[in-house]
Amino acid sequence: MSYNTGKPPARTASTPGELGGAQQFIAGQTVAAMWWKAFASPKLDALVVQSLQHSPTIAAAQSTLRQARETYAAQSGSTLYPQVSATLGAQTLQNNSAAMGLPGGERRYDLYSAGVGVSYAFDLSGGNRRALEALAAQTEWRRYQLDSAQLSLAGAVVATAVKQALLAAQIDALQQILAAQQEQLEITRARERLGVATASDIATLQTQMEQTRASIAPLRNSADQAAHLLAVLSGQEPGTAKNPRFTLDDFNLPADLPLSLPSELVRQRPDILAAEALLHAASAQIGVTVSKQYPQLTLSANLGSQALTAASLFGSGSLIWGVAGQLAQPLFKPGL
Repeated sequence: MSYNTGKPPARTASTPGELGGAQQFIAGQTVAAMWWKAFASPKLDALVVQSLQHSPTIAAAQSTLRQARETYAAQSGSTLYPQVSATLGAQTLQNNSAAMGLPGGERRYDLYSAGVGVSYAFDLSGGNRRALEALAAQTEWRRYQLDSAQLSLAGAVVATAVKQALLAAQIDALQQILAAQQEQLEITRARERLGVATASDIATLQTQMEQTRASIAPLRNSADQAAHLLAVLSGQEPGTAKNPRFTLDDFNLPADLPLSLPSELVRQRPDILAAEALLHAASAQIGVTVSKQYPQLTLSANLGSQALTAASLFGSGSLIWGVAGQLAQPLFKPGL
């Protein structure tokens, strides 16, 4: 995500915020990666960080990203550079010269060998480069998947915290209404004793009070569900979590609101960027398949020595070497 547009942002007219202060739109500014910090709530910031650190979904996405990076590193090493190997061996052999029509019978001997081999496949048609390009695109896809998981988790935590604060405000308001109705009921009962009010007035007020009391229970149930959801999102067990209880006083309206084109906002979405990375990987895989229709050139060479005893392994007359080249052109492969 980009944060600097290269020019000072233009400011538009401000609008008053409901929780104090003023809000203003800033043209050309993009949404920050840690967008929840705009609410200026230390409790919310700490809970989001805790959730990102302890979420098993985030841990799985991070492990998948590390796997993709290590796969790319391993394949780039085996694709871009020559392969060099050293060998050192000893073996005991027995053969029979009668198989070649010669006298002498069985013969047993020891053979010692040491050598270095080098091989390299020339990437004439670019297949190896396209294969690495596909792996790099798949790594980007995994990275965007991690960004998407983090964004979704942060959004769920913030939405649940705001919902908990709204429920707390509704419960508090209903409790105040219930207290006022209780007081009004007591006044009406006193008026009824004085002969000013009737029993029907008392019954009406008592019915309203009980309806208000009954409406508080579902809100408390929803508030408990929100608390349990916050515990799960932060990697804790419901009922034993130490998460704070949020109220509307814990949030502040952002002073500066980013204003940008919808298309620019869409370009920041990790799921769209991940889809583009997958398209890039598929295009590179097509390039790998096309490259297999063209000649493949491989060169190899080895240098070493062989002797019947270990002492004479590197002596005169034990040198062996070889150079080989192979040029292969597919002629008829229906799969290609």
